[in-house]
This record gives sequence, structure tokens and C-alpha cells, in this order.
Amino acid sequence: MVYLSRIHIYPVKSLDMVSVKSACVLSSGALANDRRFAIIDELGQYVNGKRNARVHLLRSDYNPASNELSLATDAGAQWTTFQVDEERGALEQWLSAFFGMPVSFRENPSAGFPDDTDSPGPTVISTATLREVSKWFGFTLDQARARFRANLEIDGVPPFWEDQLYGVRGTTVRFSVGDILFDGINPCQRCIVPARDQATGANIPDFAKRFVEMRKLHFPEWAESARFNHFYRLAVNTRLVATSSDLKLTIGDSVDIIGLMGEPEKIAASATANTRSRWSGPLRVVSVTRNTPTVRTFRLASMEGDELPFTYLPGQFLNIELMIDGVLHRRCYTIASTPSRPGCCEITVKREETGTVSSFLHDHVREGMELEVFGPGGRFTFAEDDADTLVLIGAGVGITPLMSKLRYLTDTKWPGSIRLLYCARSEPEIIFKEELNSLAESFPNLTVTTTLTREPSGPWTGLRGRITMDLLRRTLPVAARMRVHICGPVEMASEIKGMLHEIGVPAEQIRAEAFGGAKPAAIVTSNSSGPAIGTVTFADSGKSESLYSGQTVLEIASRAGVGIDRGCMEGICGRCKVRLLSGEVIMEEDEALDIGERDNGFILACQAKPVGSVAIDA
Repeated sequence: MVYLSRIHIYPVKSLDMVSVKSACVLSSGALANDRRFAIIDELGQYVNGKRNARVHLLRSDYNPASNELSLATDAGAQWTTFQVDEERGALEQWLSAFFGMPVSFRENPSAGFPDDTDSPGPTVISTATLREVSKWFGFTLDQARARFRANLEIDGVPPFWEDQLYGVRGTTVRFSVGDILFDGINPCQRCIVPARDQATGANIPDFAKRFVEMRKLHFPEWAESARFNHFYRLAVNTRLVATSSDLKLTIGDSVDIIGLMGEPEKIAASATANTRSRWSGPLRVVSVTRNTPTVRTFRLASMEGDELPFTYLPGQFLNIELMIDGVLHRRCYTIASTPSRPGCCEITVKREETGTVSSFLHDHVREGMELEVFGPGGRFTFAEDDADTLVLIGAGVGITPLMSKLRYLTDTKWPGSIRLLYCARSEPEIIFKEELNSLAESFPNLTVTTTLTREPSGPWTGLRGRITMDLLRRTLPVAARMRVHICGPVEMASEIKGMLHEIGVPAEQIRAEAFGGAKPAAIVTSNSSGPAIGTVTFADSGKSESLYSGQTVLEIASRAGVGIDRGCMEGICGRCKVRLLSGEVIMEEDEALDIGERDNGFILACQAKPVGSVAIDA
């Protein structure tokens, strides 16, 4: 029998838990009295273990019947009790003295102060999972409970059973606890707090790194791998399905999984996402084609000769690994082919004058050889129902992600209007020239406009010069439901975005991916002579570095020896995207992030300047 074995509530956010035999479920989905109170600093931020390690020294006990909160400065100290309604001022003075700064004590009895407002229901974990994780680090089961702070414990199941309670993004997994229905939303990403002893604040060195290694090793077959952009995740966030009165959870309630909820196509996608959404391994080079004097296309196929072992979206890229002169190199190359033909995929690579990997591909990689690949990745994609008109603007080898979209949309006979505006240096350097001409002739809804920046040597009858405001005005259609996708050098992408804004194209209708710009070595380290203002923890790498005022995440990563990809150094190309796991940063430029990425915690390492201690997924 699968059943609810424990219920934990945390009356004051970040302070001690209380185990109860039953709990009412509020209309918000939260458990009654869970995170009912929060300690807030002068900046309006939570005073929690992420920002203030003194939280771990504070013991608490709450009596909901009398609304009394008892506090002690450590396990052996004398307790001081406050009646919250009548003695709030004295309580705030006591807390301010303990933390050494002014704080307020706030209350929200109807919804509490959840970490994830989109998933305000109780967090769920199995007892077997906590027991397994406690073995990794040699602490007790109760210490594991205190570190990971879940609300509901499920027993009668194997470790990581709760990883069945979410699907691909856009779906939920419905389950019942007793008579109450919840939807599992996502695996909960962790912060720096689990690494610390909850009684003393003592930190386990390399905790996140060890956790990630073991999480990967014990990753269950039923887990939805597409939700794991990083493995520093444990427990499941939930949401109450329907509100009604007298909802109550009691230890011993049976737990049943009802099934996947969401749109039919999303549910269908979930069936194959685990095995095909993320993949690494060798692909065979089945052909090499010379496109221009400096550009070649490498067609890759499965080692077994059947369909590719992964799926991808038009505009995504692959990571290619090559060992060159004893040094391992990793580079991202956009997939130029269409996913509607899953028998193979293609990367189209320009030889760069200083490009070690591109030169090696051109000079040494031939048909029959193998390439180590990881992917796909990237969000420079196009959803067909997002618009009726798609405008593609590219320069040079920036045509590759646009070509993937163009090939896909024509292959699937998309009914919308497609316009390609492409800038090349000379006619011999027009990549995919013959195919573009053929597609334009075959599909009336496709218009291809090419302009050359150098004086043509032959009888060129097309446009000349760079892409200008006038050319954009003449080329762009008048369409309310239009999307514009730009790919090219950083300067070009930035200029065109500025022009589009000037002629009235809304920012939300524009997406850009850029390359080039500043060389990777161009990292200027800011002054670190003053006092440190915090610590930057790189969860995946298991490293941490002191933080000094004005430094970017990329500067600190470079000093720590943590590899974060980079390109333009101006916040435009997006190659340095990483996820912020905890803490706060400020960014002067975030053009390379879309709304969804911002909402999901992505930052640009070259722009992000932490205002205090942070944890980064890198």
C-alpha cells in the first residue's frame, strides 16, 4: 500500500518544522500554518538560510491554538515566548537584535509564503528517497528531513518514487492523497541550504557536486529527464486541483497516481521524451559537402543506420566533442537540417581563421568517421501556431538555424507566409544558394531576398549593401501576427533589432541569436581588493569563490576554473546562459533572454552581477 506516512509544516518560513498527524488544506493549496509567517528585512527580502546563515542557529516552536511563537538562540538556550498578535513589536525587536539588523515579522494565514507561487501546494517526497540520500552523506533520516524540508512523506514505495509525479513541460501528473486531488508540477530545485547542518549551519564541502553525481547515478527510469536541465533537484512541487471546504490530510491516507493531465499532443510527447529528448553518444559522418569555399556541411546519422536517437526542433544545436592534440574541445553547431526527416541531421560549419575546431572539421573529418555528440539544446525555435508570418533575417553562416526552420516549414507545407532576408559578402559565399532558389520557386508563400556587401565580380542582378532601415521597411510585411528571427554576427543582430524597434516591431515579436563579438579571453576582472560581499557557488562543478562588488558571474567562473561558454560579452548572443539557483543578480543587458527563460531563472553570466551570495547551475 502506498500511503501518507508523515506530515511536516514549517510555521515560520526557514525555521524549524513541526510534525503533525493531520493538516487542513487551505484554498490556496498550502497546508494550514505552513510558512504562515516570514521574517523580512528592510529590502523586503526573506531572511532565510540562503542569505543569512544565522537562521540555522535559531530554534522555534509554534502553538497554533494560542498563536504563540517560542524562540531560542540555540538548542540549549532559554526560550522566549511571544503572543504573535499582542506582542509583535517585542517579537520584531528580539529578532532584529538576534540578526543584527532591522526585520519585520509578517503573517499570511490564508496562503502562507510559498517558495513557488505557481506550485503553492505541499511538497512531496518518499521516506525511501530521504533514507537513500542520507546514506550518500552519512547523516540520519531526521537530518535529511530537516535539510530538504518537504511537507508530505510517502511510504510503501522505492526511492525516488515521487519522480513519477510530473511529466514534460506543459503537463501535470494528477494524484490523490485520501480524497484530495493534487497535480504534480515539477521537481523541486534545491539551494545551498541542504548542504548545511540545520542546527549549526556547518557546511558539507562539495555537497552539491556529490549530490549531482549520486542523483545521476540513481536516476530512476520513470523520471521525466526533460525536466532535469540540472540534477540538483529533489522532491516534487504540487498544486491543489480544486478548492472546497473541509479538506484534510491525515497520516495513513492512501496515495494513488491518477495519470498525466494536459493537452493531448503534450501527453503523447511525454511518452517518448525520456528516451529521445536528451542524448549523448557517437554519430557517424555519412557525407561531407562543400557549400562554399569556406563552408562545409557534415551529415550525421545513427551508428545503427536507422533513425536518429533523439528528436530536435528547428533552430536547435548540437554540442560536438573533439580531441585535438590531446586537448578536449567542445563546440556548439546549429542543426541546419529539418526534423521532419529523422534519418539524419546536418551541421553546416564555416572555417574560421582562428577556429581550432572548425579547421579540424574541415581538414580531417571525412565520411565514415565518428563524432561525439551531446544534445540537442537551444531555444531559438519557432512554434507554428505563434504567428501567421515568419520573417527570417540572417547573415553569413547565421543562415543555418534559419535554414532548418525554412526547410521544416516548407517540408510540412506550413500555410503561413515566410520571408527570408539574407546578407552574404559575395555571390560565391551564398550558402545554400541553389536550394534557396529552388524552394522559392516551389513555394508561393516563400520570398527570398539576398543582398551582397562586396562589389560583385560577375553579373549580379540582386541587391547590394548591408541590411538597412529602408530595406527592412520594403521587405517586412504588414502583419499583426508576425515573428522575426535574426541570426548573424553580434553587431549585425544588435543593429537590426534596433532598426526593427524603430519601425515599430514590438520586442516580444523579435528573437535573435548572435555569434562572434569579443574573443573568449576578453574577460576583464573587476577590483577584488575590497571586502568580499558573499560567495558564488557553482552547483554542478562543486566549486565556490568569494564575491566582490561589481563582479560578474562569468568573471568569478573564470577565476574558479568553471567552464561557461561565452561569445559577445555584451548580453546579446546568449551563449553564456546559466540558471540562477538561489540569490539575486542585477543585469544591465538581458536581450538574449526570452520571457520564459527569465521566469525560469536563467541569467546571462557575462552581465549578471550578484548582490550577495548566489548559487549557479554550472
